[in-house]
Amino acid sequence: MKHVYSPLKTLLAAAALAAALLVAAILPVPPAAIAATPNVTPGAGQVVVIPFHISGQYTATTAAVVRFAMPFPCDVLGVGAAARASGGTSPTLTVDVLAGGTTILSAPIAVTAGAYAEGTVTTTAIADEAAMTVTLTIGGTSPTWNDITVLITVVRK
Repeated sequence: MKHVYSPLKTLLAAAALAAALLVAAILPVPPAAIAATPNVTPGAGQVVVIPFHISGQYTATTAAVVRFAMPFPCDVLGVGAAARASGGTSPTLTVDVLAGGTTILSAPIAVTAGAYAEGTVTTTAIADEAAMTVTLTIGGTSPTWNDITVLITVVRK
């Protein structure tokens, strides 16, 4: 079958494309999603997520299960924690993040197995080389907590 050039078909395709572009240009842009973690402006600095996977099983409160020095000055945007599984009778787990021995959260994060929970950050400014620790507080009768993950989201200054 021989292809025949049709100026009318070309004109109709161009008109349809122009109409689609015009409609796309005048439709309102949907609002940005509201997140629990504050959004930063593009020029504010690099957003960095610092993940800690604390593998294995924990059965008792452990102070400073994670220790590190913050490698740059930053503002903390959010802190969250999760655990893969728990066992025992009424097991409880809270996770606290400290800078220089002082909590940066309004209250430790209460973790439920299989769910991600976020804390409320009260101290956002962290100095360069600040000593950071993560403390696990475990309660209940014969409690076990497996594979705990802590995420600290910061923006570099």
